[in-house]
Order: sequence, then C-alpha cells, then structure tokens
Amino acid sequence: MQHTTMTAASGPRIESDDAPSRPARRWTWKNPWVIGWIAGVVVVLGVNITMVTLAIATNPGLIRDDYYERGRDVERTIQTRLAEGPQWTIQIDTPADIRAEAEARVRFAAVDRVGQPVEPDAVTYFAYRPSDAGRDFSLPMAAVGPGLYEAAVSFPLGGIWDTVVAVRQGEDEHIFAERISVGQP
Repeated sequence: MQHTTMTAASGPRIESDDAPSRPARRWTWKNPWVIGWIAGVVVVLGVNITMVTLAIATNPGLIRDDYYERGRDVERTIQTRLAEGPQWTIQIDTPADIRAEAEARVRFAAVDRVGQPVEPDAVTYFAYRPSDAGRDFSLPMAAVGPGLYEAAVSFPLGGIWDTVVAVRQGEDEHIFAERISVGQP
C-alpha cells in the first residue's frame, strides 16, 4: 500500500462561494433570455430618444405671441354678436329618420320677439361633412308660408353632418347650426 501525502498546493482546488467561476459568467451572456431583455431595454430607450428628439426638432411653438389677448377678443366678439343678434325664436325641423341617398324635407321657422313671422331676404341650407369636405353642399330654402322655409335635401353619405341655416336680412346674416346623424341607405 502506498501512501501519498497531499499538500495544499497539490490537492484539489476548492472554490469559494463568493466569486462565480469564469465559465458561469460566460454562460450568462450567452443566455437568450438575458440577450432578449437587454435588447428590449435598448430598443425602448432608442425609441424614446427618437421621439424626444423629433418632438423638440418639430415643435411649432405658439402660432401667435398674443394668444391670450386674441382669445379674449374672440370671446368678446361672440358675446357682442349674441347681444346684437336677432331676438328670434327659431326651429329647424329635420326628420329623425333621415337616410342617405333619400330625399327628405327640412324646414326652418322663425318668429320675432312679439311672435310675428320673420320675412328675410334669403334662407340657405348648408350641409358640411366633417370628415370629407368634398361632399359639402348648399341649397336655397323656399318660402312655404309666413316665416316658414323648406328645402328638399338628399345627403350623399350616411354619418355625422353639421348643418347650418343662414338667414340673410339686408346686410346682416344670421347663422343657426345643428349637428345631425344621417342613416345608411
């Protein structure tokens, strides 16, 4: 029987738990999950940096330096127009079941403060399509009685329409608006 004596220098190597071995570190960077997470963080940071750069580079800023004063002027103008406008009682009668490509009769009635029918110079019906300006149209409204005007309207498309009845009396024009929903044909 042979005896061998082991010394610390010739014995098996014992690694401490404090420091990971070199092969384990190399394996971490080759793991697809680690690579995926790092790539995800890099992509998110890249997109954010791009968006911030574009926002700063294309910022139009304020269109006007005196935006607050202009807003106040618009408010005063609206209030003045309401105060100076006619004190009429109006009614726009649009059928509830109006459909696209089908003719419908739209009526407009107006009376003054004392209940007398209004006799303007011209009454025009305008229809505006918010999503497609090429489909906008206007029609004159014909008098069918004292203070009562009517137009035969056929909307080309279903959906939301902004309608305006413009009443011209001498130099003044008064606008009455209504948003309607037109059904599909």
